[in-house]
Amino acid sequence: MFGNKKSKRRLKKDKFNTDYLEQLRQKNSTGDKRGAQQADSHTAQGEGGENGTVEIPDSNELQSSMSIEKPEVKTTDQKKDYIENCCDRIVTAGKRMDELKIEYQAVNHYLNDIHLIENMPDPQKEQLLGYAKKVVVLEKDRKDFGRSMSKLTNQQYSHMRECEDNIRDILKNIADDEKYCETVKTDMRYLEGERAALIFEKKEMKNRLYIINGASKIGIAAFAAAFIFLMVLGIGYGADVSLFMYGLVAIAAVFIGIIFGMYNKTVYELKLAEARLNKAITLLNKVKIKYVNVVSRLEYAYEKHGVKSAYQLNKLWSVYLKLQKEHEVYNKASNRLIEAEESLVALLKQMDIRDSNVWVSQAYAIVDRREMEEIKTSLNKRRHKLKTSLDYNNNTILKAKEEIKMLILGDKEHARELMAVMDAYDI
Repeated sequence: MFGNKKSKRRLKKDKFNTDYLEQLRQKNSTGDKRGAQQADSHTAQGEGGENGTVEIPDSNELQSSMSIEKPEVKTTDQKKDYIENCCDRIVTAGKRMDELKIEYQAVNHYLNDIHLIENMPDPQKEQLLGYAKKVVVLEKDRKDFGRSMSKLTNQQYSHMRECEDNIRDILKNIADDEKYCETVKTDMRYLEGERAALIFEKKEMKNRLYIINGASKIGIAAFAAAFIFLMVLGIGYGADVSLFMYGLVAIAAVFIGIIFGMYNKTVYELKLAEARLNKAITLLNKVKIKYVNVVSRLEYAYEKHGVKSAYQLNKLWSVYLKLQKEHEVYNKASNRLIEAEESLVALLKQMDIRDSNVWVSQAYAIVDRREMEEIKTSLNKRRHKLKTSLDYNNNTILKAKEEIKMLILGDKEHARELMAVMDAYDI
């Protein structure tokens, strides 16, 4: 959807951002070391929470609460940096939208298949119901064979069977996302702390400038008063005040030097604090979008697979494998089940059902309307979550483009130079 050609400037900036985050992690690692060790211990044991649950915030609330903060952009370099940040947000959101559209289309196809099944002509519907009932009965016999040792609900067993070919990738993706979610959450916390510290530091620098400015005015007034006093003594009373004048000038020179030095140092530190604050805000904006997207991806995966963590899904898979081994002998002799499944799939293909094989493991939903309604409800919930995430990422892209537009329009003198930054992104 969006290009992503890496310019030398961007590569240098990415390395700087990575180093900056790494410094923050190291800076905060001392206080977090014990907690991290405990977290690693829990993860290794599969105890992300009660019953292996991984706690994540609600993605809808997160998307509405995660506001993008605009840093201070005055100089041309600051504007270039902010345009790069906007472009990064556009690319990140665009990639996520591509993923979401594929899944959204798959859910729509699934719902369309359900609509076709529910609206089949009566003769085909009766025939389909007969095949489905036969599959359900034979499947129940097969499951009952090992029920004394292993237990799964119909939905769990069907879903594990449906995911059988891709389960390793699914488990790895969810586990990676859980780990990445914690990393991004930690980075966000570090950046929030850094931002608060830099805002405080910036305020302190401004207060110091105010004090220096006040001290310089008081000093100038004091030296002026002393100078006038000496002049009055010298001219009015004929006193020899030359030595005092030299001393006053020397003291004034030292005072001015000290004030000037303190002022320059404070201004430099203020500019440094502002630059670091801009960097922290820019990085925080990027991390916020990453966090929202990984949380929504995890939430959707949990909803889709009916679990609360990769650990829970792995446990279900282990039970399913055990159940499959228990049924191995029975499966070899289960020709009637195979024939019933083949008949069911063949009829569904005749009726132009897009993914007919899925309904082998969900034949119970064809037999029981309540089960079909549950599947539809689950699919509609998934589609709503996908639509919400699509809208969030689309709005992220629109807002970032609008910010770039306003920034360029506000600086027509450097418009060509600012627009050149976007060339590295093919936006």
